[in-house]
Amino acid sequence: MTLGIGTRLGPYEIIAALGAGGMGEVYRARDTRLGREVALKVLPEAYSGDAARLARFEQEARTVAGLNHPNIVTLFSVEKEGAVHFLTMELVEGRTLDREIAPGGLPLARLLELALPLSEALVAAHARNVVHRDLKPANVMVGDEGRVKVLDFGLAKLSLGDPALDATQARTLAAPLSGEGQVMGTVPYMSPEQLRGEPVDSRTDLFAFGAIVYELASGTRPFAGASSADVSSAILRDTPPLLAKLRSDLPAELHRLVGRCLEKAPRDRFQNAAEVRDELRSLKRTLESGPQTTATAAAHEVPSIAVLPFTNMSADPENEFFSDGLSEELLNSLAKIPELKVTGRTSCFAFKGKHEDLREIGQKLGVATLLEGSVRKAGNRVRITAQLIKVSDGFHLWSETYDRVLDDIFAVQDDIAGAVSAALKVTLLKKAAPALKISARSYELILRANHFALQTTRESLASAVTLYRQVIAESPEDARAWAGMAKAHAYQAFHGHIDVHEGRQLARKAAERALELDDDLPDAHEAMGWILASLEFRWTEAAAEVRRALALAPGASGPLSTMATYEAFFGRIEEARRLAREALELDPLYARAHTNLARIEMLARDYKSAAESFLRALELSPGMTAAHSIRAICLMELGLGDKAMAEIKLEPSAGYRYCSLAIVCHDLGRQEESDAALAGLIAEGEQWGYQIAMVCARRGEHDQAFRWLERSYELRDSGIPMTKVQPIFDVLHSDPRWPKFLERIGLADTAW
Repeated sequence: MTLGIGTRLGPYEIIAALGAGGMGEVYRARDTRLGREVALKVLPEAYSGDAARLARFEQEARTVAGLNHPNIVTLFSVEKEGAVHFLTMELVEGRTLDREIAPGGLPLARLLELALPLSEALVAAHARNVVHRDLKPANVMVGDEGRVKVLDFGLAKLSLGDPALDATQARTLAAPLSGEGQVMGTVPYMSPEQLRGEPVDSRTDLFAFGAIVYELASGTRPFAGASSADVSSAILRDTPPLLAKLRSDLPAELHRLVGRCLEKAPRDRFQNAAEVRDELRSLKRTLESGPQTTATAAAHEVPSIAVLPFTNMSADPENEFFSDGLSEELLNSLAKIPELKVTGRTSCFAFKGKHEDLREIGQKLGVATLLEGSVRKAGNRVRITAQLIKVSDGFHLWSETYDRVLDDIFAVQDDIAGAVSAALKVTLLKKAAPALKISARSYELILRANHFALQTTRESLASAVTLYRQVIAESPEDARAWAGMAKAHAYQAFHGHIDVHEGRQLARKAAERALELDDDLPDAHEAMGWILASLEFRWTEAAAEVRRALALAPGASGPLSTMATYEAFFGRIEEARRLAREALELDPLYARAHTNLARIEMLARDYKSAAESFLRALELSPGMTAAHSIRAICLMELGLGDKAMAEIKLEPSAGYRYCSLAIVCHDLGRQEESDAALAGLIAEGEQWGYQIAMVCARRGEHDQAFRWLERSYELRDSGIPMTKVQPIFDVLHSDPRWPKFLERIGLADTAW
């Protein structure tokens, strides 16, 4: 049926016709309830008269609607108005990918700009077991802002009438072929198994992907013919002209990638889209860095260092915090050097008290040099011995001993950082010495406060706050103390140790004061970003603060990890994963860095990788809260119910244990057990509101899910920022309350 401009389908008003396809007519429409424009696709009338076909279609559509990726056009809902069945989808302004194809092919840089996000879309969809089956340039949009978006993901499967016949075989769309004959169809991008009517899987999409990249690279399709029969025959029997002969300027890696995608047998292609994506990423990195020989690359390798905990040589074991604090201060100083890769604190401190060979430690941390030393403190005097070790041969690159009074401690730190910088031939960006003179007592108090703040328990955070206040009383212009105070109050609020609104006010006041005193202090910007995001949900401003912290301390893993989390909240999952991996490289033995990556992989619907990352985190920190619970849900998503149940038993937190048990039992059809677990979770208190909302959403109890989400927002629950990309909430996306809630929490607009 054809709809005229101004026609209404329920709340949707037709604005313009956009086109037609095997799935029906496509229109631009306005959702009068939400005041937004959508793409509306009216299904063929054949669906209305076949109840079984329509039911199966709607079931499959719900799976497709669960896809949430920046390179996939979102399917909002399947709706009906009278006898008309239709889909509502994200409206993308731009042009189709076939408009990008140029005679002779695209430059390599532009080709990668298009191919890489297309591969990332396949990774995300295949992780949800959704196969496109009709991937072609006309089904890929390049938005006006340059973002690649795949259309109709999974809908080719949804249009099946006869289960034995792939819909792409029967459907015809305008797609001119070269030569005198003009045929209609999507045959040029179909895999051999599709043409033979055999079962297909994700590797069919990889064949189509190879055909698209071949066309982008050369300007011609890999399989040509005067008719659809000729093209089909070529796909089944012929080897396409070698891309290397058509584009000798392209790297051999790209030729091999395309050739492998176009293998006739699925077993000979790449076995998953992640392999293709990783190959393209590697190619992109090579392009950006420029051609290098092995020797040249080695000469330009980024210098790297780990600062091991300095040994406390003092008679008083209470001075342990002082030697640890000095190590951290040196680490923070070195992290400000742009050219230097600095291992994070947790991984460095994993070797505290151990007597392993330094070369083995360096290899485990993946660094070329180690800074180690000792501290002997007596009264107001301190002796610091430091030495820089080359991991490859164990030789000393530099060593020095400093005998100073504590009032000179900052000068000693600068001297050591400067000596290390010179030894590694990197530039230490020094700023003018602060006018504020910090007393030895204040310095010790800050180190002790930092020590307590890292533990994040109720008692340790209270102790940290008390110590920071003592420093501020003696030195009210000490920006580091104010920044530490801001983080401590934020942690107190975040973990529920104090009222969340009171904690937010105290944390913000302290962070603002720290920034007034020293706008170049990375910790102050990171603290402010954390407060703006986790306690106030002001995402754009939070991101700006963390970017500033990264600019001031480019080698610090903390801001990198935080930025990865923010990118994930907004659905920029691949960028989030990249940053999380980069942070993990800087702190490879930090369990929380592994869980951060695991959560991002889970949000990407890459449940296998997430389960593996959670396992690595648990190996580093057995019994850590929530990891077993979330891993159990990932295992359930992989269809491993028995393993998921076994994992739940290992979860030490009752709240998280109840949450995962309620979800997994529901998925296994054990409803009474799910009911009992949900009752147990509710009994734990409303601080578990976000987890209760997750369980309710999974169980199809949407009203309860939204009620608990609202309460969690009021309590500033730490889970709320993940709401937009949390897979369990995919089932809520078609509910009209969903966009309103996203707007309420500040995540409706993904622009930074």
